[in-house]
Amino acid sequence: MTYAKSSVYNTLFGGNSKQSGGAKPSIFKANLTDLFKLITDKKEFFIMVFANLIAQLGITYYVMEKVNLDTNDTETKKQLKYLGYLNILIIIIIALVPMPSWLKFIFFCAFSAIWGYLFSPLRQVVGEDAVKMAMMGTISIFALMFALGLGLILSGIQLGYKFGLMMFYFLLILLLIRIVQLFIPTSSLTKKIMTISSLLLFSVYIVYDTNSILQRNYYGDFITASMDYYLDILNIFINLLSFGRD
Repeated sequence: MTYAKSSVYNTLFGGNSKQSGGAKPSIFKANLTDLFKLITDKKEFFIMVFANLIAQLGITYYVMEKVNLDTNDTETKKQLKYLGYLNILIIIIIALVPMPSWLKFIFFCAFSAIWGYLFSPLRQVVGEDAVKMAMMGTISIFALMFALGLGLILSGIQLGYKFGLMMFYFLLILLLIRIVQLFIPTSSLTKKIMTISSLLLFSVYIVYDTNSILQRNYYGDFITASMDYYLDILNIFINLLSFGRD
């Protein structure tokens, strides 16, 4: 039984499979000095990641505040739909097409601006207060999960790729259920359960991304790292708004 638990732990969290005398050594010595050294080594990369993340979120917020759309207009609805498709295309291009950082940054800016345009009707639909509360909630969740990600490193826990794969499967399941909900009427309770599940998933993604950034070699690709955070924040914000409306 102990071996089985250790095997599951090592598979999901990337622990060291070599054990001596029943002890379970971690990849990192679990002490504060090692954590500070790791963060110091990644300091410049983290600065670029968060600088880009703040810039992209700023673009989204600025466009959302400045654009006023008539959501009852048929042409406006078509534009929003096409822009949604365009953003899917942009993220596929960023993820799959090799390109220099400056070009990836331009694509990211376009992606962020389009999301600001898509979010612009929210002020009319849910109100300014709800949007601000969702923003504060998103910031709080991000800060808490980021701290938890650092805490896992401090504890010597390395989230392995199989843990990420497991989360990806959960994400696919949520997406499939969301698609089914478009065609089948669901109760308010079911919608709330789905929203809470999505919030939990993307909150854990922040922990996973933080763990990954600290341990993975991105070879200077801070755009991809900040895109991971951006998508986490985006989904948490959307689900917090949805939770208030369900």
